[in-house]
Amino acid sequence: MMRQVIGRGTLCIAMILVVLFVVSCFGPVVRPVADFVWCPDGSSGELDYQFTSTSVATPNHWIESLRWEFGDGTAPLETAWDARHRFDEEDVYRVTLTVRDDRGVNGTVTKEVPVAMAAFVHQGWLLTLGWPTRVTGIVQNRSDERLTSVIVKAKFYDADGVRLSDGICEISDLEPGEKAEFSIGAEEYTTRIFHAKVAVDSFVSECPNGWPMFGGDPSER
Repeated sequence: MMRQVIGRGTLCIAMILVVLFVVSCFGPVVRPVADFVWCPDGSSGELDYQFTSTSVATPNHWIESLRWEFGDGTAPLETAWDARHRFDEEDVYRVTLTVRDDRGVNGTVTKEVPVAMAAFVHQGWLLTLGWPTRVTGIVQNRSDERLTSVIVKAKFYDADGVRLSDGICEISDLEPGEKAEFSIGAEEYTTRIFHAKVAVDSFVSECPNGWPMFGGDPSER
């Protein structure tokens, strides 16, 4: 009986030594570090956001794929690196990035991303009819980043809803939280102008990754 107990104990010790040998030779699995930054994308004046991966692979390995989940019920997005996503409404979303390296090892990070219109036209803007026909109002930077340029566009209509004319103006260098007045005249004057619509057409944001997000060409809208 004593010989059997010693045999089992010896076997357990041998197994432990094997495990320690394997761990010492190969070590624990080191995962890639997933991380990202984000910035409002002003190219269309919508709730678009640019997500930039700042993930890091382990030494002598590389990241092969990224999977973005935006927390708004849309399907996950597989990308080579960065991602652009349009949200339907303002809210705080839990965005998850999962990266996979050349070994097939994953790394994951989840961050809460507050989504809001970075450049916002306040209600209560004023339409002045007659000549010159123009709208005046206030636009505000509601993001945490400096907006180097904001394009505000006005569309002028007759009583039947027919679009008669447009007008744009550019506001430069809006700091976070800053407000600025704008005045936009109709490019073509006509006495048929009855009402107008005003909105942010595009903006340029100073992103935290140092890559400015450029707005589109207002002449194309």
